[in-house]
Amino acid sequence: MGLLVTGAMGHVGAWVAQRAAARGLGVVGAYRTGFDAEKAAACGPRTQWVSLDLADAAAVERLAAGHPIDSCIHLAAVSNEAYARPDPLVAVEANVRATANLLDAARRHGWRRFVLVGTGSVFQHADAVSPIPEDAPPSPVNIYATTKHCAELVTRMYRTQFGLSAATVRISWVYGPPVATDSPTRGPIPAFLRAALAGKPRRDPAGADFAASFTYVADAADGLLAACLAERLNHDVYHLGPGANFTAGQVAAAVRRAVPGATIELGPGTEPWTAYTKMRGPLTGRRLLDDTGFTVAHSLDSGIAAYAEWMRAHPESYR
Repeated sequence: MGLLVTGAMGHVGAWVAQRAAARGLGVVGAYRTGFDAEKAAACGPRTQWVSLDLADAAAVERLAAGHPIDSCIHLAAVSNEAYARPDPLVAVEANVRATANLLDAARRHGWRRFVLVGTGSVFQHADAVSPIPEDAPPSPVNIYATTKHCAELVTRMYRTQFGLSAATVRISWVYGPPVATDSPTRGPIPAFLRAALAGKPRRDPAGADFAASFTYVADAADGLLAACLAERLNHDVYHLGPGANFTAGQVAAAVRRAVPGATIELGPGTEPWTAYTKMRGPLTGRRLLDDTGFTVAHSLDSGIAAYAEWMRAHPESYR
C-alpha cells in the first residue's frame, strides 16, 4: 500500500506518517516548508519525503504519477482562524483548491481511499453544551471554518459523482507531543503542563468555563489510519474524539495529578481559549466504531500523563 500523508511535517500529520510506517505501510510524506529531520527519522528510511505546493495542480499530478500511491490522508491546511483571517485567499488555496487537486488525482489514478481531515470548527452556531452528531448540518461563519466546509463538500462531490471512496473525518482540539505552547489556538493542556513542569504557579483571571473534547494526538492518528485502512466506509462524514467535553478545571486537575504540587487557579469565563474559535458541544457518533472498530484509547488523565512524560524527557519544551 502506498499512503500519501499531506501535512506530514505538522502535528497530527507527523504522527500519522510515523504510525503508518511502523505498520509497514509505504508512506509518502508531503509537506510544503519546514522539513524536520527528527520527524523524518522517526518514520524510518522507507518513507519518501516530497516538498510541494498542493494548490499547484501540475505539482500534484507529478506527485501522483511519480509515486505508487493508492490512498491519501489529507491533513495539510491553513489550520485555524488566526492564520486564515490575515490572508483569506491563501486559506482558500490551501484548504479548498489543494483538496480538489488531490481528489482529482485520486479519481484519475484510481486511488482506493481518500480521507479528508476535517474540524469541529464547522459547527459555529452550535451551542456550548449539546453533543454534535455526525449528521448535524454544519454552520460555518469565519474564514477557516468556511474553507474547511468547502473542502468537505468537494470531498462529498467526488464520492457521490465519481464513486471515489472518500470521506471526511472531523477532529478537534488535538493535544500531545511535540507541541508545547502557550498559544490560545492550542488550548489549555500544553499551557498548563508547561507551567506545572517549570514549577511556575499559573493564576489565570479567566478560562474556568472553557470546555472542549480534547483528543490525544496518538488517538487522532490511529483513528485516521483506521478510516483509511477500513474495508469500506459507509458514510461521507465521521467524528473522531472522546465524545465528551472536558472543562479547563478538569484539565487543571488532571495536570495536578500528572505533576504533583502544581498550582493552577482559574477565574470565570472562556478566554483566552475562545479568542479564535467558538466553544461548542462535543463531536459524537458511532460511525467510526461501526465501520472500523476504532475507539480512542486515552482518557484525559492518561493522555495528559503521557504528554507530561514526554515533556519531562524533553525539558527544552517547557523551559
